[in-house]
Amino acid sequence: MANDQYAEIAAGGIGGRMNFLEVPQPVHYEVQKCMLKMHPDDNMAPLVTEQKISTKEKLYEKLQTLRTQYQPYLEEYAPQLKACTKITKLTDFILNGTEKITLPHYGSPIGCAVATYETDFEVGELTEEQAVFIRFKGADYIAFVYVNGECVGRHEGFFAPFEFEISGQVKPGTNHLKVVLKNDYRYMGNEDDNGGVRLEGDKLYAATGLGWDDPDTGWHHCPPGMGIYHDVTVEVRNTIHVTDLFVREGKEAWIEIQNTKYEARDITIKLSVYGLNFKETVFEDVLYIPSTARMVGLGDSLTAAEMKDKLAKPMPLPLKHGNNVYKIPISIENPRLWSLEQPYLYQIQVTVLCNGKICDTAKAQFGIRSFHQDLDSEIKGMFYLNGKKIRLRGANTMGYEQQDVMRQDWEQLIDDILLAKLCNMNFLRLAQRPVQDEVYQYCDKLGLMTQTDLPLFGCMRRNQFCEGVRQAEEMERLVRNHACNVMISYINEPHPNAYNQPHRNLEREEMERFFAACDLVVKMNNPDRVIKHVDGDYDPPSDDMPDSHCYPLWYNGHGIDIGKMNKGYWLPVKPGWFYGCGEFGTEGLDCIEVMKRDYPKEWITEPFHPNHIVKAQTGRFHYFFYDTPDSLEEWADASQKHQAYATAFMTEAFRRDSRMVSTAIHHFIDAWPGGWMKAIMDWKRNPKAAYFAYRDALEPFHVSLRTDRYTYFAGEEIAVEVFVCNDTDYEGNCMVTYELYDQQEKLVAKSQVVAKAICCDVSRADDAVFVIHEVNDREKFTLKVILCDESGKVVDYNQIGLEVFEDCKIIPNEEVVLIEKLTPGKYEIAGELVEVKKCSMLPLHFVSRKTGHESVACFEQEDFKNWYNASEDMITPLLENTFTASGFTPILISGNLDEQEEWNVALAVAEKWYQGKRYVICQVDLRQENPVAKRFLSKILERKHVEEGG
Repeated sequence: MANDQYAEIAAGGIGGRMNFLEVPQPVHYEVQKCMLKMHPDDNMAPLVTEQKISTKEKLYEKLQTLRTQYQPYLEEYAPQLKACTKITKLTDFILNGTEKITLPHYGSPIGCAVATYETDFEVGELTEEQAVFIRFKGADYIAFVYVNGECVGRHEGFFAPFEFEISGQVKPGTNHLKVVLKNDYRYMGNEDDNGGVRLEGDKLYAATGLGWDDPDTGWHHCPPGMGIYHDVTVEVRNTIHVTDLFVREGKEAWIEIQNTKYEARDITIKLSVYGLNFKETVFEDVLYIPSTARMVGLGDSLTAAEMKDKLAKPMPLPLKHGNNVYKIPISIENPRLWSLEQPYLYQIQVTVLCNGKICDTAKAQFGIRSFHQDLDSEIKGMFYLNGKKIRLRGANTMGYEQQDVMRQDWEQLIDDILLAKLCNMNFLRLAQRPVQDEVYQYCDKLGLMTQTDLPLFGCMRRNQFCEGVRQAEEMERLVRNHACNVMISYINEPHPNAYNQPHRNLEREEMERFFAACDLVVKMNNPDRVIKHVDGDYDPPSDDMPDSHCYPLWYNGHGIDIGKMNKGYWLPVKPGWFYGCGEFGTEGLDCIEVMKRDYPKEWITEPFHPNHIVKAQTGRFHYFFYDTPDSLEEWADASQKHQAYATAFMTEAFRRDSRMVSTAIHHFIDAWPGGWMKAIMDWKRNPKAAYFAYRDALEPFHVSLRTDRYTYFAGEEIAVEVFVCNDTDYEGNCMVTYELYDQQEKLVAKSQVVAKAICCDVSRADDAVFVIHEVNDREKFTLKVILCDESGKVVDYNQIGLEVFEDCKIIPNEEVVLIEKLTPGKYEIAGELVEVKKCSMLPLHFVSRKTGHESVACFEQEDFKNWYNASEDMITPLLENTFTASGFTPILISGNLDEQEEWNVALAVAEKWYQGKRYVICQVDLRQENPVAKRFLSKILERKHVEEGG
């Protein structure tokens, strides 16, 4: 099975203008050693005995507690406001002239297609002071709207609400609505419903969306379908009506009012502000008469002289035809700030009067908070919420929350937000698309920050420049009134050389101009918006905070080698900035019950293989990380274990990096069965093991352990680095306790040190150091480190497994011809054609011993993984090239692309008896500082009493 598009993007690597970048080096700390001495005292007691939660049952017990905790913030105490608009919701339509459907409706076809939606609606007699509008809250992608046969408007996009006045097209009684919806292929291209040739179009769409219930197309990575997926309403309004309300940081109310007539009208605006989820009347029925101070141009003395009696007087601002924006200062004394723990919300209520008569009323919820990014310090980019440093820790979303809204399943949406908070996340990256307003409303109420992305992926089409800017403005207008939405972004993973199509797409210099244009319209609509131009930059640098995407434990080595990541390095970035990682992750198959209940039967037929699952990557990429399992159950278990390991490994590295200020795992909850299984929770909200690994690694006050070496010889000094990773605003001393356990889980050593916790930063405690002088063959040890606050209360603990081996001797054997580390090419060895090939997705840190060969019978499943390199003082890859040789017997194996460009088994170490000698080709770097490598070399050199050809 050839690589999919996303694997190809990863395999292509990250380009960029390297002369503008530098590689962040590991942070240097002055540290001391804490020597752990072995204690024979059997009465030595562990400091912590309870286990962290790791089951769905325990998680949902905590979810119930969190529901109760946040229920008060879901209440609404503001008084009811009488509406002036009559709204008729349209739900029943005829699709393409034949099929009866009910909105919301979303699905295939993908790509260039046209669909028509038709229905009738009723309108009563209208007065001169009434106007009729048709409003859409979500139609994908280009909508042509006809009323009674006349086109009333066109809208391009899929996320923004839009409306058209239809007063001149409707008549009293029955009216006919027809929506012609046109779809297209996205900029980067996508396959049609039949999996055909990848075609490109002009649809401004990235890679996430609603999806639909079709296992072959609709379940997977949210393909760009089409439909009317949200409400359609006919609204009879007064000719004077409010179209938008925006409260800017609790200091200014922006009220947009439309006048459908050309006659200018004098109006009065009445404002009230109440607590929404708490009881408070801030102010009530404050009158505002729109006016402005008179001004004249610089040097215009004639006009100044003519108006000298009027300059001191306010000039009225009557409501004129079309849209009018009134910016009204407001004052809220001692406001209750919106925060993650206490998401207090207010409601503004507005009444518009003309000649003493009420024309319209409107209301909007808002939270008062500040969120900004420091762009003035020596190192730029730190975030601040309400004046305090904050690091964004979260996940990408891919359609599940949009499905909640589409089904109007508000209880599930609430739970989904709380499940993120339970995972110690503080934000969601609404990846590569804005979502429905209801998602933001509930994130407001439950205290979860969001980042919203313009739906661009890889490139920006030249002929769509102005359309992209227009949609950037629509995006900001959608999210600007929501306290939860702290940041926006414009493009996901822009590629060098305009995605290698500069004749069609913007080159990077032109892309920067596009960003500048978007900034202008965004800041015009919200001067306080924090903007990150690029999420996952494949063509850096950008002119603001660097952000990279990184999948080294799935698309092997993508972005950065895991040894370097573990050591404290990061991808090349622009100097002088903090940085972020907007995506990282690993695929883990769905839970067994989901696969058996929800998958098509052909996906799980025996013998099971993940390649049967449409769009799954596990069958291809597991070779890089773990043995090939033999059954459905084994595949699910092995893939989820690797996902949990990778999640913890990468997240811990991010927590230890004081320069990393934003991270988001890809992704949180799947929207469909087998949809995009990098999710750490499946579509039925079953947490995978990675959910708990992520939760533990995101503990706000966290202790993280690091080593470059997991195996030692008896008598060697063992050292583990200990970091205090503090995402809270606490600063002061803390206690760190070291406990060492043997493989019988007996506590054999214990020590305690004082460490310093730094507000929203990383500090280093003393290294835990010990020596195991004697072992029987090989023995496992666990170092547990417990973090306590100054009062002695346990706030977190972490542990790391280490193994100590007896040394062994290497005895030469003249009948073994050991051929090591051949370079790519073709060779004739032991009468066989041997073809050596580079690992197709970068050098590997794992090889499988699951061959049944006697030389590896004594080794364990992950023995050939993450080997230490003494010359580099870090983990480095152990396999750069694989080989094929039909007459050789496998000893260690891996995977590589075969002649058909499909992933298949490849040899790492293999042997053949030939003319009285045993030829062993070994492509694994047998670094003898690793006990397993030394034992393996000893094994393959053992004398074997086997006849030639045996």
